[in-house]
Amino acid sequence: MRKRIHELAVERLVLREPNGGRVRAVLETCGDGAVPSVRLSLLDARGEPAIVLQVGDDGAPVVHVGHPDRGVTVTISPGAVDLWSGGSVVASVRSTEDGGVVEVADGEGREVESLGWR
Repeated sequence: MRKRIHELAVERLVLREPNGGRVRAVLETCGDGAVPSVRLSLLDARGEPAIVLQVGDDGAPVVHVGHPDRGVTVTISPGAVDLWSGGSVVASVRSTEDGGVVEVADGEGREVESLGWR
């Protein structure tokens, strides 16, 4: 027998493996602003974020592939794709109405090569 629920209101939804296993995904609202952001985190087997999809309080969507706060991460937003390593952007592809730019930086975030319009 199936039951149909018309609406379920929660601030945080946690998905676990069967039988009370590891947490594998979290859907939540976060932040104290007038419009809190919403975030979906898909976790790896160690419980670390593997993919994080977020819509900020300003309405801008961002996708992080890899842990958003450390390690190697690809961050995708409407105007840019950034590759992060050790807390610094080491490669970036950005787009504007005037064109685009590709930048490559060293491990400290210092630009070493730039191609395109700025």
